[in-house]
Parts: sequence; structure tokens; C-alpha cells
Amino acid sequence: MPTAVLSSLIENGFALKTNTGQRRWIPSWMPICFGNTTSDFAQNGWINELANVALLHRGLLGCSPLYPEVAYSLDLLEFYHRLRRRHPRLGIQPFVQAVCDIHDVNYTGTQRRQFSAAFDAYLAILRRVNARCEVALRRNEEHWRMRNSCPPCTLQLQDEPPMKPERLFAMDGNNSAKRVATAGREDPRSFKSDYFLPRHVVDRFKDEVKRKSQTRSKTSSSADDNASAAEHEKRALNIYKTTGIFVCACRHGFVQKACEMVRSGELAKYPLVHVDHVIDVHGQDTGCGYDIGCSFKETVNKSPLLHMKALAAAIQFVVCAFHGYAHNRLCQLANHPLYLTGYGIEDLEGMERLFSASNNVARVIRYASPFHWMQSLDLHFTQWDEDKYSELSNFLLNNYKQSLRIIAENTVEVEQLKAELKIDDSAFKTWLEEEKTFLSALREPPEEQVLETAYVQALITCQQAQDKLERVRHEWVVVSNNDDLDYGADARRTRRIEAARRSAFDELALAIQAVGDLEAKLEIDQPWTPAHPRYQETLSRIRHREFHCTLDKVQQLVMQRLFELSKANMSGMAHHGASAGYKMRTSIWKGLKVRAKALRTALKKYNKLAAEMQPPAPELHWKDVVNYTFVSEFDLLRSTYAHRDILKSPWTIPRNREVAAKYFKLLSAQDEIPRLNREIRRLDTSIKLERREYARAIKDTTPDNPLLAAELCAQYQTRRRFHQIHTARIATIRSLPGYSGSLERGKPLQRGPLDELGGHSAGGMASVDADAVDDVFNDEVDNLDLVRLAKFLERTT
Repeated sequence: MPTAVLSSLIENGFALKTNTGQRRWIPSWMPICFGNTTSDFAQNGWINELANVALLHRGLLGCSPLYPEVAYSLDLLEFYHRLRRRHPRLGIQPFVQAVCDIHDVNYTGTQRRQFSAAFDAYLAILRRVNARCEVALRRNEEHWRMRNSCPPCTLQLQDEPPMKPERLFAMDGNNSAKRVATAGREDPRSFKSDYFLPRHVVDRFKDEVKRKSQTRSKTSSSADDNASAAEHEKRALNIYKTTGIFVCACRHGFVQKACEMVRSGELAKYPLVHVDHVIDVHGQDTGCGYDIGCSFKETVNKSPLLHMKALAAAIQFVVCAFHGYAHNRLCQLANHPLYLTGYGIEDLEGMERLFSASNNVARVIRYASPFHWMQSLDLHFTQWDEDKYSELSNFLLNNYKQSLRIIAENTVEVEQLKAELKIDDSAFKTWLEEEKTFLSALREPPEEQVLETAYVQALITCQQAQDKLERVRHEWVVVSNNDDLDYGADARRTRRIEAARRSAFDELALAIQAVGDLEAKLEIDQPWTPAHPRYQETLSRIRHREFHCTLDKVQQLVMQRLFELSKANMSGMAHHGASAGYKMRTSIWKGLKVRAKALRTALKKYNKLAAEMQPPAPELHWKDVVNYTFVSEFDLLRSTYAHRDILKSPWTIPRNREVAAKYFKLLSAQDEIPRLNREIRRLDTSIKLERREYARAIKDTTPDNPLLAAELCAQYQTRRRFHQIHTARIATIRSLPGYSGSLERGKPLQRGPLDELGGHSAGGMASVDADAVDDVFNDEVDNLDLVRLAKFLERTT
């Protein structure tokens, strides 16, 4: 633990001030627990000096501010701090139990509470030290973290070409991070996190969207069952005060802001407040991915507080790539990143990866106090951002390779189809517009057609009721003429038939009344017969409707199968542990087996209806359906049968559609390259910029506060590890065949020029510590070593 911690502790009021100035040593006996042993320890301290000040001189921290009974070594606290950041599931209790086992001490709940208090104090000290470092680095202005944590997104350079959108974000909600309402009531503390928006800020948007009134059918038992189930679920969720979190992050994974979801699901106020905050901090030309971005766009347009602000900021809302394939085809054409300019190969699904990691925190905060709930998530997000920074160059390297590969592979097939059909690039965009126009023209049927459909169905129901009544009458006659039955059995059969006859009469009466009402509404003088042309036309529409409903069911089951297959094969599942991964996969595969049976049943029904259509619709087979990957395949099948003439259009031919999709992926890869070139140059520039900022801060603080200067050196040593890897990977990217970006650093528009940061250079800090300067600030990696490291990274990636 850096000695700056001790300085921060004393100067911030942990030590009592004495008026007399008299100081003398007094003994203080207490049992202590530290990294490698437990013992009774005597620590002398000055009179009127808090015990923790004396303990910190020995590298210990007590469990209470005034009279600690137990003290823990700073090494032990730092060890748990790092373990907790890397493995959020590790709560305090199992860690303290392990320490007790090592020292052969019986574990008690008191030990857990003592260590928790010491750990809270330790984290508070780290936050105070970090705050002082931020002041020295001139990073204490409002929203500095959001504006600077991700250099590829935020570090604007001179002479950069503009991009639309300028930066990309994603946002989503997650309900795993719940907190029980009755937990932690005895802890009155509140935690202020730079990651979380305050509740009163979020509640500014609580009335932006009016809730729709919910109606319940009194005659539908299924509706009653669903309502009862929903009410039961609502009562179960009432035990939670915090029901989840809503988070926004950039495309590189850096958390921008988060907020609590309080006694609710994913309400509109949560994404609205994030959009408002992103516009305030980052300004114009932002692209935002949201799994319901298509409908959220309308929500923003209806928001009195946000509509004009979002319009002026030119913010764009799209659906995330994977979620977007579950939306209908028309929504995909308007909102999917594949068909939009400027989004490159970004899938905007980063929130799923973020929540996969943050779900590990949920297990230890379910019954935490509000203070510990937010402290745990703040600690997790801090580590998450640090990991994302360490992986920045790998992200850029992988995306560059992927983009070059897509360009190389898809260009050949696209050019081949263009030569066969004698078309140019504009034809693919024309096909897309034709498909969009065709799907937009498909509207809901007019009210008259709906009433005619209901009328024909009522006629069919009426005829079925008449047939049922005739069957009951015939059975009545047969039973009445049978004299061989005994009276007991005859009486029971008579009562049953009489009940069936009354039921048939009632059904017929209701059917006749429904037919009469519809004839009056449609102004039909002569009832339609099965031979009537309008009857046949409407009957054909009814068959089409049933056909489409069955096809919808097949589509739903196929999409559920795709989602579950993707989960069963997630590469990140191993991070949840072997046991959790096995259980999750087992559960998913069981669901897939059930889904497969339901899908086969739905296919049988579809093929039966397809054969009855005039003309017959194409059959669907298992081997074809399981290979469908997009909802567009079903939309096309549904639309082509309803409108046979569009089969002549080139965009309906399966191979043309497949190559067209590759063409748009090719355009996305070509869009990605300029964005990556800009982000690589920004990252390279930020490395040198950050080095100069730390150099200036250390030189400025060394004369008056050498302890703080030492802490700044220690912080930069960590950053330097990342910078060495980034420098090597940037060299690897620039050596790739097909690299088209700049080889030089840029000049930042913010945070000052590279060579004018306070007029100091790394060499000007020799007075701090020569060895430290050599160790921490020697960023000019030897060329030979750099080449070797670049080749190694090339082989490993």
C-alpha cells in the first residue's frame, strides 16, 4: 500500500488534534490478524492520537475508528480488494473463513463484520487518494471520466474527417442486480458513485410516457389465469426495492452511466434519462443501439423533455444486430446496423457481455445495504473499465483483421453475381428499396373485410350448430324407439341427450343472432350461401389467415431455437464456472428437444394447410427450416404466397438475397476501416498524451507532496503495462497488408498539445527519482523488442 494512504488518512481527520501539543507514547494491547500470522501485538501511540494512525505506521488498519479490537494488514486488505475485483462472487464471509482456516482460528460472525468494516474503510481511503491524484492530473472536472475514459471514442484530433455517427453506444436493462427492500436498514450510509445517476435525475422522466390502460376479459378463463400469474409475480417482486440496473456503454465496452431500476421493470424513463445525459456530455451525432430501438425512437419523439433536444443532437436509434434478426423484415430494413451507413461491423451487443460479467456481482448484493450494493457495483465497473482499456488494442486489431477478411472474401462472390446479372452496385440498393416498398404496402385489411370475415365465420358456426342439433335429434329418436333398455340407464341417457339438445339449441340461437347482427351491419339483404362469390372470396381469405398464423408459429419456434442454440454455444459460458456452464447448457438442450417436437408438429399442420391452398403453397421440410437464420426468410415466404407476382423480382431469388446480404456486409467492413484508422491514431496519441500528463503532475506535486507524487508514479506504472501492449499491437495493425491509416500521432483538440503540457518533458523529472523515471517513463520501446512482441501477438491472435 503506497505511503500516500497514510498521508491522506491523517490529513482528512482520522487523527485527533491536541490543543496542548503534548505527545507521549501510551501502550495499546489488541489481538491482530494480518497476512501471515495472528498474534497479540503492542502498538505505542502518541497521546490523543487515534489508534489507526499508529497502526498505519505498521501497515495495519483497525476494524473501528477509535478503539479497534482487531487490525488487518494492508496487504491482506489489498489482496481481498484485488480478488473481489477479479471474482465478484467471492463475498467477505468465505474469504474470512479461509483466513481463519489458515491461522487455525474458529470462525464467528463477528470476524466477518470486523473485516467488512475494515474493508469499507480501506476502500474509502483508496477513493480519497484517487481523488487527490485526479486533482493533480486535472481530471476532477465534471463528467471527465465519460469524456475521456475511452480514447478511441472521445479523444478528438486535429484534421480528422467527420464521421456519421461520430460515436456509438449501446444501452439495456438487466434485472439480476436486485436488492431486498428490508436488507441493510441499520446502515444509514449512502454511496456516491460516478457511474450511477441519482434517482431524482431519473425521475424527471417518469411522466414522459403515459401508461396504457389494461382491460381484462370477464369471459376468458385464460386471460384470468394470465392475470393471476402476473399478479402473483408482481407480489413476489414486491420484496425488492431495487429490481435491477440500466446501463449505457460505448462500443468498446466502457461504462458511461448506470441507474437503479426501483420497484419496476424496464420503464421508459431509464433509457430516456441516459439519452438525455449522453447528449449533454457528448453532444451531437451519436448512434445508440437498443434491443427495442425501433419503438424507442417513437418514445423519444413523444417525450416533451427530450424530443427537440434529440432532434437537434441528430441522435440515431437502431436495434442491436443479434436482437434485430428477431424483428420483422421491414423493421430490419429501417433499423438494423447492417443496412445503415456508418456503423461498420459493430453489433452493438456489448451490453449482453457486460451483464454476463455483472451477474456475478448479483449473488453477493441481493441482501446488501444500499451502501454496499452500490459500492460493489462501483468496484465492479471500475475493474470492468480497466479491463476494457487493457483490451483496447486487441479490439482494434481483431476488428481490422475481420474487416479485411470480409472485404477479401465477399468481394469475389459479389463481383461474380454482378457479372452474371450484368448489374452494378446500385442494383443491390435498388433491390433493398423495392423490398422495403413492397413490405410497406402490406397494410391491415380494411374494416369491411374484417366484418365480412366475421360474417362468413358466423355462417359456418351457424351451420355447424344446425348439424349438431340434427345429430342430437336423431339420437333422441333412436333412443326413444328402443324398448329393450332398462329404466335406470334409459333415464340417465335421456337426461344426457336432453342436456345436449338444450346446448345445441342455445348455440344455434347465438349463431343466428350473430349472423343477424353482422348482416345488419354489412347491410346484407339476401344471406350469403356457400355458392355466393363473396362467400368464396372471404373463405379464401380465412384460409390464408390460418395459413399465415401457422407459419407465424413455425417462425416463432425457429427463432426460439436460434436464440437457445446461440446461448448453448456461448464462448463466455465457461467464465461462469464449469458447474454453472454445464447446468445452463443442460437446461438449454432440454428446452431445444421440447422445441424440436413442437416445431415438427407445427410443420405438419403447415404442410397440411399448404396442400389445401389454391394454388398449393410450397411445403416446408425440417432440413430447410432448421437452416433458416433470418426472419426475412419467413416474411418472404408469407408475402410471396400472398402476392405470387413478386416472384419475378430478382430480390426474391434466394441466391440473390444471400449475395445481397454479403454485399451489405462488404459495405459495413468498408465503413469499419476508416473508423478503425481514426481510433488507432487516437489511441496512439493518447498514450503519449497520458505520459506527459503524469510527467507534469509528478513534477508539480513532488516539492510539496512527495507522497502523492509517489502514488502517481505507482498509478502510471500500471498504465504503462497496458501502453506497452497497445504500442506493440498498434505496430502489428500498421504492418497488416491492407492497412490504410496514418503512421503518425495526431494533435489533440482537448487536454493540450503533446509538446506543451506545462512545458515539462519526461527528462525534466530527474529530481523525483532517477530509478523511478527510468522504470516508469521509459515508453520508447526498443525497435527490435517491439518487432518481436508484434510478431508474437500476431501468432497468438
